[in-house]
Amino acid sequence: MTTPLRILLSLIWGICIAGVVIIAALSFGIFVWQGFALAVLAGVVLGGPAGTWTERAIKRSDPFWPPSHV
Repeated sequence: MTTPLRILLSLIWGICIAGVVIIAALSFGIFVWQGFALAVLAGVVLGGPAGTWTERAIKRSDPFWPPSHV
């Protein structure tokens, strides 16, 4: 069974966003657990819509979408 593209892209976007927030928090000297919780929350909230948007953009630019079932 293949994983839908949207789920894969949402996971990638969520991890990237969380990483950016963690690096920013640590750079500003925020070393408490709330900084990590904020990073997880930002990754979950922003990763889903970003993954969906990226999937739609990929499929819009692909001339062979939808695939023909032969």
